[in-house]
Amino acid sequence: MQRHIYNDLTIAVFDDPTYTVDSSDNNNVYSKLYFDDSGQPQQFQPTSKHGVKIYRDSEEINNCLVLATGGGTTIHPTASLVDNGQLLICCCDTIFCLTVPELQLKWKTKADTATCFQIVKLQADYIVHGEIEITRLDSDGKIKWQYGGADIFVTLDSHAFTLNSDHIAVTDFYNTKYKIDFDGKTISTSRQTPA
Repeated sequence: MQRHIYNDLTIAVFDDPTYTVDSSDNNNVYSKLYFDDSGQPQQFQPTSKHGVKIYRDSEEINNCLVLATGGGTTIHPTASLVDNGQLLICCCDTIFCLTVPELQLKWKTKADTATCFQIVKLQADYIVHGEIEITRLDSDGKIKWQYGGADIFVTLDSHAFTLNSDHIAVTDFYNTKYKIDFDGKTISTSRQTPA
């Protein structure tokens, strides 16, 4: 679970893997469900399901569930963020943007071919660390640029992606390291072979 504090609100974002659409046996009941663009809800088989609950003074005032297909995601410290009255959540290959506290869907953008691992703030925009691409989104969810490497941006350790003050550093599965500027252009690449 990830918790955000926004004004007098606490926003909880969490995995809800056992939720089944149209079932009466779910542990949580949501006022709103938001789906990605993979198909109609009646044929929908989501890979990941992430719940949101908003509390004021320990009382739940709103909730929703985002569901998507593609590479599976889980909630961790950089899987969502709150910025300027909106909550952004990685769910499979899609970023969902919800208003706070209304939890109305403002936009959703497929930001990676496979999986969106994390989202971070950069100036007025957002950088998404995806499995296949690094993506810069503007505040309206429009893709400004995408950057791909020779392989997936996943490593056996936890340092595949770092946002620095003047560049983005990413490493692919074969240990090729990329330095990217904030316009999505390559500054340098280097390959380190294992010892």
